[in-house]
Amino acid sequence: MLKKSADVVVIGGGIIGCSIAYNLAKKGSKVIVVEKRERVCAGASGANSGAVPLSLFGPPESPIIPLVKESVNRYGGLSEEIDYDIECQKAGLLTCALDEKQYQAVKKHAEGLQKNGIKVRMLDGDEIQKLEPALSKSIVGGSEDEESYLLNPFKVTYGYARAAKKLGAEILLSTETQKIEVEKGKVTALVTDKGKIGTEFVVDSAGPWSGEIGKMVGLTIPIEPIKGQVIITEPVAINRRWRYIMDADYLSPHTGHQETTGLRTKLGVIGGFIQENTGNWIVGSSHEPTYDKAVTVQTLVLMARRAIEFMPMLKHVNCIRTFAGLRPRCYVDDLPILGKVASLSGFIIATGHLGAGVTLAPITGKLISELIIENKTSLPIDAFAFSRFENTESNQLKG
Repeated sequence: MLKKSADVVVIGGGIIGCSIAYNLAKKGSKVIVVEKRERVCAGASGANSGAVPLSLFGPPESPIIPLVKESVNRYGGLSEEIDYDIECQKAGLLTCALDEKQYQAVKKHAEGLQKNGIKVRMLDGDEIQKLEPALSKSIVGGSEDEESYLLNPFKVTYGYARAAKKLGAEILLSTETQKIEVEKGKVTALVTDKGKIGTEFVVDSAGPWSGEIGKMVGLTIPIEPIKGQVIITEPVAINRRWRYIMDADYLSPHTGHQETTGLRTKLGVIGGFIQENTGNWIVGSSHEPTYDKAVTVQTLVLMARRAIEFMPMLKHVNCIRTFAGLRPRCYVDDLPILGKVASLSGFIIATGHLGAGVTLAPITGKLISELIIENKTSLPIDAFAFSRFENTESNQLKG
Protein backbone atom coordinates (compact mmCIF):
# COMPACT_ATOMS: atom_id res chain seq x y z
CA MET A 1 0.00 0.00 0.00
CA LEU A 2 1.04 3.55 -0.74
CA LYS A 3 2.73 5.36 2.14
CA LYS A 4 4.05 8.81 1.29
CA SER A 5 4.42 12.26 2.72
CA ALA A 6 4.25 15.72 1.20
CA ASP A 7 4.11 19.34 2.23
CA VAL A 8 0.93 19.77 0.20
CA VAL A 9 -1.53 17.33 -1.36
CA VAL A 10 -3.62 18.77 -4.19
CA ILE A 11 -6.90 16.96 -4.94
CA GLY A 12 -7.76 17.23 -8.64
CA GLY A 13 -5.64 17.02 -11.77
CA GLY A 14 -7.45 19.65 -13.80
CA ILE A 15 -5.99 22.94 -14.95
CA ILE A 16 -6.47 24.54 -11.51
CA GLY A 17 -4.88 21.68 -9.60
CA CYS A 18 -1.93 21.40 -11.98
CA SER A 19 -1.32 25.17 -11.88
CA ILE A 20 -1.32 25.08 -8.07
CA ALA A 21 1.09 22.12 -8.07
CA TYR A 22 3.46 23.87 -10.47
CA ASN A 23 3.46 27.13 -8.53
CA LEU A 24 4.05 25.33 -5.23
CA ALA A 25 6.83 23.18 -6.67
CA LYS A 26 8.45 26.30 -8.12
CA LYS A 27 8.62 27.68 -4.58
CA GLY A 28 10.29 24.50 -3.31
CA SER A 29 7.32 22.67 -1.78
CA LYS A 30 7.04 18.90 -1.96
CA VAL A 31 3.71 18.41 -3.74
CA ILE A 32 1.56 15.41 -4.61
CA VAL A 33 -1.45 15.70 -6.93
CA VAL A 34 -4.16 13.07 -6.47
CA GLU A 35 -6.40 12.52 -9.49
CA LYS A 36 -9.13 9.86 -9.47
CA ARG A 37 -9.20 9.47 -13.25
CA GLU A 38 -6.55 7.93 -15.47
CA ARG A 39 -5.10 11.21 -16.73
CA VAL A 40 -4.89 14.89 -15.96
CA CYS A 41 -7.25 17.20 -17.84
CA ALA A 42 -9.98 14.55 -17.76
CA GLY A 43 -12.80 16.88 -16.71
CA ALA A 44 -13.93 20.40 -17.59
CA SER A 45 -10.34 21.45 -18.35
CA GLY A 46 -10.47 19.33 -21.49
CA ALA A 47 -14.09 20.04 -22.38
CA ASN A 48 -14.00 23.70 -23.27
CA SER A 49 -13.12 26.05 -26.10
CA GLY A 50 -9.72 27.22 -24.89
CA ALA A 51 -10.81 30.85 -24.84
CA VAL A 52 -9.23 33.31 -22.42
CA PRO A 53 -11.55 36.32 -22.67
CA LEU A 54 -10.55 39.48 -20.87
CA SER A 55 -13.78 41.41 -21.26
CA LEU A 56 -16.58 38.90 -20.55
CA PHE A 57 -16.39 39.00 -16.77
CA GLY A 58 -18.29 41.30 -14.52
CA PRO A 59 -20.11 43.26 -13.46
CA PRO A 60 -17.32 45.81 -13.84
CA GLU A 61 -17.16 46.41 -10.08
CA SER A 62 -16.76 42.67 -9.40
CA PRO A 63 -13.73 41.62 -7.32
CA ILE A 64 -12.98 39.07 -10.05
CA ILE A 65 -11.77 41.75 -12.49
CA PRO A 66 -8.26 42.26 -10.99
CA LEU A 67 -7.70 38.50 -11.00
CA VAL A 68 -8.84 38.18 -14.61
CA LYS A 69 -6.57 41.02 -15.75
CA GLU A 70 -3.49 39.56 -14.03
CA SER A 71 -4.24 35.98 -15.12
CA VAL A 72 -4.75 36.89 -18.79
CA ASN A 73 -1.53 38.91 -18.69
CA ARG A 74 0.39 35.89 -17.37
CA TYR A 75 -0.68 33.79 -20.34
CA GLY A 76 1.42 35.94 -22.66
CA GLY A 77 4.67 34.41 -21.41
CA LEU A 78 3.45 31.05 -20.10
CA SER A 79 4.79 28.88 -22.95
CA GLU A 80 8.29 30.18 -22.28
CA GLU A 81 7.92 29.95 -18.50
CA ILE A 82 6.93 26.27 -18.46
CA ASP A 83 8.90 25.37 -21.60
CA TYR A 84 5.87 23.93 -23.35
CA ASP A 85 3.94 25.30 -26.34
CA ILE A 86 0.36 25.94 -25.23
CA GLU A 87 -0.61 27.31 -28.69
CA CYS A 88 -1.44 30.69 -27.20
CA GLN A 89 -2.45 33.41 -29.66
CA LYS A 90 -3.81 36.90 -29.05
CA ALA A 91 -6.81 36.56 -31.37
CA GLY A 92 -9.21 39.04 -29.75
CA LEU A 93 -12.90 38.80 -28.96
CA LEU A 94 -16.07 40.14 -30.60
CA THR A 95 -19.19 40.24 -28.45
CA CYS A 96 -22.07 40.52 -30.93
CA ALA A 97 -25.63 41.75 -30.47
CA LEU A 98 -28.57 40.71 -32.64
CA ASP A 99 -30.91 43.47 -31.47
CA GLU A 100 -30.82 46.95 -29.97
CA LYS A 101 -31.56 45.76 -26.43
CA GLN A 102 -28.58 43.41 -26.54
CA TYR A 103 -26.44 46.18 -28.01
CA GLN A 104 -27.26 48.56 -25.17
CA ALA A 105 -26.39 45.83 -22.66
CA VAL A 106 -23.00 45.34 -24.36
CA LYS A 107 -22.42 49.09 -24.33
CA LYS A 108 -23.18 49.35 -20.62
CA HIS A 109 -20.82 46.48 -19.86
CA ALA A 110 -18.05 47.92 -22.04
CA GLU A 111 -18.28 51.33 -20.38
CA GLY A 112 -17.80 49.71 -16.98
CA LEU A 113 -14.80 47.70 -18.18
CA GLN A 114 -13.20 50.81 -19.66
CA LYS A 115 -13.31 52.41 -16.21
CA ASN A 116 -11.27 49.42 -15.00
CA GLY A 117 -8.60 50.01 -17.61
CA ILE A 118 -9.72 47.22 -19.94
CA LYS A 119 -9.48 48.24 -23.59
CA VAL A 120 -12.86 47.59 -25.16
CA ARG A 121 -14.32 49.53 -28.08
CA MET A 122 -17.87 49.64 -29.36
CA LEU A 123 -18.64 48.80 -33.00
CA ASP A 124 -21.69 49.16 -35.20
CA GLY A 125 -22.88 46.41 -37.53
CA ASP A 126 -20.93 47.69 -40.53
CA GLU A 127 -17.69 47.81 -38.52
CA ILE A 128 -18.21 44.24 -37.35
CA GLN A 129 -18.82 43.16 -40.95
CA LYS A 130 -15.50 44.68 -41.98
CA LEU A 131 -13.68 42.75 -39.25
CA GLU A 132 -15.47 39.43 -39.84
CA PRO A 133 -17.33 39.46 -43.20
CA ALA A 134 -18.77 35.97 -42.71
CA LEU A 135 -20.79 37.03 -39.68
CA SER A 136 -24.53 37.58 -40.04
CA LYS A 137 -25.67 40.91 -41.42
CA SER A 138 -28.36 40.80 -38.72
CA ILE A 139 -25.75 41.71 -36.10
CA VAL A 140 -26.50 45.31 -35.13
CA GLY A 141 -23.23 45.90 -33.31
CA GLY A 142 -21.12 44.85 -30.38
CA SER A 143 -17.75 45.31 -28.73
CA GLU A 144 -14.17 44.35 -29.55
CA ASP A 145 -11.51 43.33 -27.08
CA GLU A 146 -8.13 42.89 -28.76
CA GLU A 147 -6.33 41.50 -25.69
CA SER A 148 -8.10 38.13 -25.35
CA TYR A 149 -6.25 34.89 -26.06
CA LEU A 150 -7.10 31.56 -27.63
CA LEU A 151 -5.07 28.53 -26.57
CA ASN A 152 -5.07 24.75 -26.19
CA PRO A 153 -6.46 23.89 -22.72
CA PHE A 154 -5.07 20.35 -22.90
CA LYS A 155 -1.60 21.70 -23.50
CA VAL A 156 -1.88 24.24 -20.70
CA THR A 157 -2.85 21.51 -18.23
CA TYR A 158 -0.26 19.03 -19.53
CA GLY A 159 2.33 21.81 -19.56
CA TYR A 160 1.69 22.70 -15.94
CA ALA A 161 1.78 19.02 -14.94
CA ARG A 162 5.01 18.41 -16.86
CA ALA A 163 6.67 21.50 -15.39
CA ALA A 164 5.54 20.56 -11.87
CA LYS A 165 6.99 17.05 -12.23
CA LYS A 166 10.29 18.48 -13.47
CA LEU A 167 10.42 20.46 -10.23
CA GLY A 168 9.81 17.33 -8.14
CA ALA A 169 6.03 17.13 -7.83
CA GLU A 170 4.30 13.75 -8.06
CA ILE A 171 1.03 13.12 -9.86
CA LEU A 172 -0.88 10.03 -8.76
CA LEU A 173 -3.44 9.00 -11.37
CA SER A 174 -6.34 6.57 -10.93
CA THR A 175 -6.11 7.36 -7.23
CA GLU A 176 -9.27 8.27 -5.36
CA THR A 177 -9.47 10.33 -2.18
CA GLN A 178 -11.38 8.46 0.51
CA LYS A 179 -10.71 10.34 3.72
CA ILE A 180 -8.92 13.35 5.17
CA GLU A 181 -7.47 12.75 8.62
CA VAL A 182 -7.72 15.58 11.14
CA GLU A 183 -6.22 15.88 14.61
CA LYS A 184 -6.96 18.76 16.99
CA GLY A 185 -8.44 20.89 14.24
CA LYS A 186 -5.55 20.39 11.82
CA VAL A 187 -5.14 18.32 8.66
CA THR A 188 -2.60 15.52 9.12
CA ALA A 189 -3.07 13.10 6.22
CA LEU A 190 -5.03 12.23 3.11
CA VAL A 191 -6.17 8.63 2.70
CA THR A 192 -6.64 7.25 -0.83
CA ASP A 193 -7.69 3.89 -2.20
CA LYS A 194 -3.96 3.21 -2.71
CA GLY A 195 -2.83 4.22 0.79
CA LYS A 196 -2.05 7.22 3.00
CA ILE A 197 -0.17 10.45 2.37
CA GLY A 198 0.95 12.41 5.42
CA THR A 199 0.69 16.17 4.86
CA GLU A 200 0.25 19.57 6.47
CA PHE A 201 -1.94 20.98 3.73
CA VAL A 202 -4.72 19.61 1.52
CA VAL A 203 -5.97 21.70 -1.41
CA ASP A 204 -9.50 20.93 -2.54
CA SER A 205 -9.44 21.69 -6.27
CA ALA A 206 -11.76 18.86 -7.23
CA GLY A 207 -14.00 20.99 -9.42
CA PRO A 208 -17.65 19.90 -9.37
CA TRP A 209 -16.75 17.28 -6.74
CA SER A 210 -15.24 19.82 -4.32
CA GLY A 211 -18.33 19.58 -2.17
CA GLU A 212 -17.83 15.83 -1.74
CA ILE A 213 -14.29 16.49 -0.51
CA GLY A 214 -15.64 19.11 1.88
CA LYS A 215 -18.05 16.60 3.41
CA MET A 216 -15.06 14.48 4.43
CA VAL A 217 -14.11 17.21 6.92
CA GLY A 218 -17.62 18.26 7.86
CA LEU A 219 -17.87 21.28 5.56
CA THR A 220 -20.66 22.29 3.22
CA ILE A 221 -18.95 23.79 0.18
CA PRO A 222 -21.72 25.32 -1.97
CA ILE A 223 -20.71 23.90 -5.35
CA GLU A 224 -22.91 22.42 -8.02
CA PRO A 225 -22.01 20.99 -11.45
CA ILE A 226 -23.00 22.94 -14.55
CA LYS A 227 -23.02 20.86 -17.71
CA GLY A 228 -21.83 22.57 -20.85
CA GLN A 229 -22.46 20.81 -24.15
CA VAL A 230 -20.16 21.42 -27.11
CA ILE A 231 -20.28 20.72 -30.86
CA ILE A 232 -17.17 20.16 -32.98
CA THR A 233 -17.51 20.61 -36.74
CA GLU A 234 -15.54 19.18 -39.62
CA PRO A 235 -12.47 21.25 -40.63
CA VAL A 236 -13.20 24.43 -42.56
CA ALA A 237 -10.51 26.15 -44.61
CA ILE A 238 -8.50 28.66 -42.58
CA ASN A 239 -7.73 31.92 -44.36
CA ARG A 240 -6.66 33.70 -41.17
CA ARG A 241 -7.23 33.37 -37.44
CA TRP A 242 -10.79 34.28 -36.51
CA ARG A 243 -11.52 36.27 -33.40
CA TYR A 244 -13.45 34.58 -30.63
CA ILE A 245 -17.12 35.27 -31.47
CA MET A 246 -19.48 35.57 -28.52
CA ASP A 247 -23.25 35.93 -28.26
CA ALA A 248 -24.11 39.04 -26.22
CA ASP A 249 -26.47 36.93 -24.11
CA TYR A 250 -23.33 35.68 -22.35
CA LEU A 251 -23.39 39.00 -20.50
CA SER A 252 -26.89 38.37 -19.18
CA PRO A 253 -25.84 37.62 -15.58
CA HIS A 254 -23.89 40.88 -15.58
CA THR A 255 -26.24 43.24 -17.43
CA GLY A 256 -29.74 41.99 -16.74
CA HIS A 257 -30.50 41.40 -20.42
CA GLN A 258 -31.58 37.93 -21.44
CA GLU A 259 -34.35 36.24 -23.33
CA THR A 260 -36.87 35.68 -20.55
CA THR A 261 -38.93 32.85 -21.96
CA GLY A 262 -38.37 29.75 -24.01
CA LEU A 263 -36.42 26.53 -23.99
CA ARG A 264 -33.13 28.15 -24.97
CA THR A 265 -33.11 30.15 -21.75
CA LYS A 266 -34.10 27.13 -19.68
CA LEU A 267 -31.15 25.15 -21.03
CA GLY A 268 -28.79 28.09 -20.87
CA VAL A 269 -27.86 27.94 -24.54
CA ILE A 270 -25.59 30.89 -25.37
CA GLY A 271 -23.46 31.01 -28.50
CA GLY A 272 -19.68 31.03 -28.40
CA PHE A 273 -17.68 30.20 -31.54
CA ILE A 274 -13.98 29.48 -32.05
CA GLN A 275 -12.09 28.07 -35.03
CA GLU A 276 -9.22 25.85 -33.93
CA ASN A 277 -5.83 25.74 -35.62
CA THR A 278 -7.01 22.50 -37.26
CA GLY A 279 -9.89 24.33 -38.98
CA ASN A 280 -12.60 22.70 -36.84
CA TRP A 281 -15.17 25.02 -35.30
CA ILE A 282 -16.03 24.72 -31.62
CA VAL A 283 -19.68 25.63 -31.04
CA GLY A 284 -20.91 26.10 -27.48
CA SER A 285 -22.49 26.07 -25.09
CA SER A 286 -25.20 25.24 -22.55
CA HIS A 287 -25.49 25.76 -18.80
CA GLU A 288 -27.41 22.93 -17.16
CA PRO A 289 -27.17 22.01 -13.44
CA THR A 290 -26.57 18.24 -13.46
CA TYR A 291 -23.90 15.58 -12.99
CA ASP A 292 -25.19 13.79 -16.10
CA LYS A 293 -22.59 14.28 -18.85
CA ALA A 294 -24.75 12.85 -21.63
CA VAL A 295 -25.31 15.13 -24.62
CA THR A 296 -28.93 15.71 -25.65
CA VAL A 297 -30.33 16.26 -29.13
CA GLN A 298 -32.69 18.95 -27.85
CA THR A 299 -29.84 21.11 -26.54
CA LEU A 300 -27.54 20.45 -29.50
CA VAL A 301 -30.25 21.54 -31.95
CA LEU A 302 -30.73 24.81 -30.07
CA MET A 303 -26.98 25.38 -30.05
CA ALA A 304 -26.73 24.75 -33.79
CA ARG A 305 -29.62 27.11 -34.51
CA ARG A 306 -28.06 29.82 -32.37
CA ALA A 307 -24.74 29.36 -34.18
CA ILE A 308 -26.39 29.83 -37.57
CA GLU A 309 -28.00 33.08 -36.37
CA PHE A 310 -24.53 34.53 -35.90
CA MET A 311 -22.61 32.58 -38.54
CA PRO A 312 -24.86 31.55 -41.46
CA MET A 313 -22.02 29.75 -43.24
CA LEU A 314 -22.04 27.06 -40.52
CA LYS A 315 -25.40 25.87 -41.86
CA HIS A 316 -23.50 23.92 -44.53
CA VAL A 317 -20.80 22.50 -42.21
CA ASN A 318 -21.07 18.98 -40.79
CA CYS A 319 -20.86 18.23 -37.08
CA ILE A 320 -18.42 15.40 -36.34
CA ARG A 321 -18.38 15.19 -32.55
CA THR A 322 -20.27 16.32 -29.47
CA PHE A 323 -19.38 16.14 -25.79
CA ALA A 324 -20.08 17.78 -22.44
CA GLY A 325 -18.06 18.94 -19.46
CA LEU A 326 -19.03 19.72 -15.88
CA ARG A 327 -18.02 23.11 -14.50
CA PRO A 328 -17.99 23.94 -10.77
CA ARG A 329 -20.40 26.74 -9.85
CA CYS A 330 -20.76 28.38 -6.46
CA TYR A 331 -24.54 28.49 -6.30
CA VAL A 332 -24.54 31.22 -3.64
CA ASP A 333 -22.93 34.06 -5.60
CA ASP A 334 -21.23 32.67 -8.74
CA LEU A 335 -17.78 33.66 -7.45
CA PRO A 336 -14.83 31.29 -6.97
CA ILE A 337 -14.03 29.96 -3.51
CA LEU A 338 -10.37 30.54 -2.75
CA GLY A 339 -8.41 30.33 0.48
CA LYS A 340 -8.14 28.84 3.92
CA VAL A 341 -10.86 27.52 6.20
CA ALA A 342 -10.67 29.21 9.57
CA SER A 343 -12.15 26.24 11.40
CA LEU A 344 -9.74 23.68 9.93
CA SER A 345 -6.03 24.43 9.76
CA GLY A 346 -4.30 23.18 6.62
CA PHE A 347 -7.44 22.83 4.48
CA ILE A 348 -7.38 25.09 1.40
CA ILE A 349 -10.17 25.51 -1.15
CA ALA A 350 -9.68 26.43 -4.82
CA THR A 351 -12.89 25.81 -6.73
CA GLY A 352 -16.03 27.40 -8.15
CA HIS A 353 -14.45 28.93 -11.25
CA LEU A 354 -17.47 27.93 -13.37
CA GLY A 355 -16.55 28.72 -17.00
CA ALA A 356 -13.45 30.71 -16.04
CA GLY A 357 -11.19 27.87 -14.94
CA VAL A 358 -8.89 28.20 -17.93
CA THR A 359 -8.85 31.99 -17.73
CA LEU A 360 -8.08 32.06 -14.00
CA ALA A 361 -5.70 29.10 -13.77
CA PRO A 362 -2.42 31.08 -13.82
CA ILE A 363 -3.44 33.52 -11.10
CA THR A 364 -5.18 30.88 -8.99
CA GLY A 365 -2.03 28.75 -8.89
CA LYS A 366 0.07 31.75 -7.96
CA LEU A 367 -2.25 33.01 -5.21
CA ILE A 368 -2.84 29.61 -3.58
CA SER A 369 0.91 28.90 -3.52
CA GLU A 370 1.53 32.31 -1.93
CA LEU A 371 -1.15 31.68 0.66
CA ILE A 372 0.32 28.33 1.69
CA ILE A 373 3.98 29.30 1.72
CA GLU A 374 3.91 33.00 2.64
CA ASN A 375 0.54 33.24 4.40
CA LYS A 376 -0.36 36.23 2.22
CA THR A 377 -1.31 36.90 -1.39
CA SER A 378 -0.18 39.45 -3.95
CA LEU A 379 -3.80 40.24 -4.86
CA PRO A 380 -6.70 40.44 -2.39
CA ILE A 381 -8.85 37.32 -2.19
CA ASP A 382 -11.05 38.16 0.81
CA ALA A 383 -14.10 38.40 -1.48
CA PHE A 384 -13.60 34.73 -2.42
CA ALA A 385 -12.97 33.41 1.09
CA PHE A 386 -14.87 30.43 2.46
CA SER A 387 -15.58 32.56 5.53
CA ARG A 388 -18.54 34.09 3.66
CA PHE A 389 -20.29 30.74 4.28
CA GLU A 390 -18.71 29.69 7.59
CA ASN A 391 -21.33 31.34 9.80
CA THR A 392 -23.90 28.82 8.56
CA GLU A 393 -24.84 26.06 10.97
CA SER A 394 -23.73 23.31 8.57
CA ASN A 395 -20.18 24.68 8.56
CA GLN A 396 -19.60 24.71 12.30
CA LEU A 397 -17.12 21.87 12.82
CA LYS A 398 -17.66 19.88 15.99
CA GLY A 399 -14.95 18.54 18.28
